[in-house]
Amino acid sequence: MADDELYEGLPTEQRNAGLRHLDTRDELELVDLIHGQDREALEAVGRARRPIARAVRAATRALAGGGRLIYLGAGTSGRLAALDAAECPPTFGTQPSRVVALVAGGNRALRRAAEGAEDSRADGRRTVRRLRVGPADLVCGVSASGVTPFVLGGLAEARRRGCPTVLVTCGTAERARQHADTAICLEVGAETVAGSTRMKAGLATKAVLHTLSTASMIRLGKVYDNLMVDVRPTSRKLMRRALRIVRQLTGVSEGRARRLLAESGGSPKVAAVIHHLGLSRRRARSVLAEHGGRLRAVIGEVTDEA
Repeated sequence: MADDELYEGLPTEQRNAGLRHLDTRDELELVDLIHGQDREALEAVGRARRPIARAVRAATRALAGGGRLIYLGAGTSGRLAALDAAECPPTFGTQPSRVVALVAGGNRALRRAAEGAEDSRADGRRTVRRLRVGPADLVCGVSASGVTPFVLGGLAEARRRGCPTVLVTCGTAERARQHADTAICLEVGAETVAGSTRMKAGLATKAVLHTLSTASMIRLGKVYDNLMVDVRPTSRKLMRRALRIVRQLTGVSEGRARRLLAESGGSPKVAAVIHHLGLSRRRARSVLAEHGGRLRAVIGEVTDEA
């Protein structure tokens, strides 16, 4: 099939027959129409819940075993992947090397569109090779169309190296399953503005990525109850959040929470263990490690008394 025929047939390139004459609509009509389409995009995520859950299982397994979650994308898809990867260290206390985004065109493409960078399968293969991807990792390709050469080349190289793979796409399921072990196919329908995949496709993709990373981190013990107990207090806002978490886990005053947080080295999780078990920071970290970093396994159920 010629490239022109391939792209013409993509779901992401179709015109939305129910949204003609957009240029004649007033502001409120446009807001309502776009919002309605956004709801459809999120409903598509719900329909893909089972493959998303399989991807969560694969990502959890990779991260628990010392491997990495590696996103691979181009254009809007790549920028969304980079956003999700960048949020993991401050939110969940992960090392930046554990959740990584490989974007066609490199860091420059994060600030300014470099759409032509997506057209080379060889670049995708080389990018994956440079990272020395292996069986312990999980490579998650992100491609609204499902045919992005950079992403497909990278997925092929990952599979050649024995690495589990996922593909998140708004393209066809039949094609997606040819390129990854787990295909997350989001049937969002035609875009509000034909071909503008930063809209419905982008929204659905963002929802899948933050679900994948967040659910994996929860399964890894980086959340207790619904609190981000591995948060890194690297800003004033995050310091306030860390203090609030310590108070919610211990019931102590703010002054005592500050002392516990300082004693713990800035970790709400470690601070809670120090308080409840009367341990040193070193011993508290050791006990957590013995329980896979899962705070509930160490201190059990805690009533929020703050």
